[in-house]
Amino acid sequence: MISVAKFQSSKLGKFSILFLAEFFGTGTLLFGGCMAGLDGFGNVTTNVSRGLAFGMVVMMVFITFSATSGAIINPIVTLAAYICGTLSFPLMILYIVAQFAGALCGYGLLRAVTPAVYYQQALEAGYGHCVTAPHESLSSGEALAVEIFLSGVLVWTNCGVWDPRNSKDSDSVPIKFALLIAGLSIAGGPITGASMNPARTLAPAIWNQSFHGLWIYFAGPTVGSLLMATIYRYVFWQTTDDSKPCAMPKSPSACPLEESPSHAKSLP
Repeated sequence: MISVAKFQSSKLGKFSILFLAEFFGTGTLLFGGCMAGLDGFGNVTTNVSRGLAFGMVVMMVFITFSATSGAIINPIVTLAAYICGTLSFPLMILYIVAQFAGALCGYGLLRAVTPAVYYQQALEAGYGHCVTAPHESLSSGEALAVEIFLSGVLVWTNCGVWDPRNSKDSDSVPIKFALLIAGLSIAGGPITGASMNPARTLAPAIWNQSFHGLWIYFAGPTVGSLLMATIYRYVFWQTTDDSKPCAMPKSPSACPLEESPSHAKSLP
């Protein structure tokens, strides 16, 4: 009989724990964030209330899972972590699979515990509950540019947090990210829905069978991540004399696998 400690220290155990952290973290994001955006039960949400709610949920998830997996809960931030060298390629794939699976299950659970009539009303009034779609006044190119910009700001902020020079400035990171997500969501919500996260967009689209402009929410955030992470990594990123592997604040780390260099890379 394998003990819990032995399982946790094994490679399979470590990968499983990382997968579950990103799965439950992203599931919580969709469950809690989209619950707060549900018009029903006598409550009518606003762009500001939805933005603040997503920010608070991100803060809660970060506090819960940052020590385990970094609480990335976003495929484009996972891609940025790989570009910055804080995640190995196998871990990047593991995280992305967990994030999409978690998002699908989190939103599915929300639908299972709330009346279907509210989702039908949202479809009749627009594209569906928690579905991100460009405003009708936007061209596809304009919507794409907005998602590139919003996602780029998000990625750059993450890169700044992961920068070895900020390794001692981690105490207020959850609050900073809550305010960042809230601000970006409030600013971009009326324009594109401010997705910045393909997993966050895909889950409601699938459950509501509403795919208007879906490609924008894959292409825009991915381009923004590739562009901004690469710029930060090769222009602004600097190592320090006292920097050491996994010294970053709450890094999305290979730290749980640092003794297994074939599966995880330390900081550059």
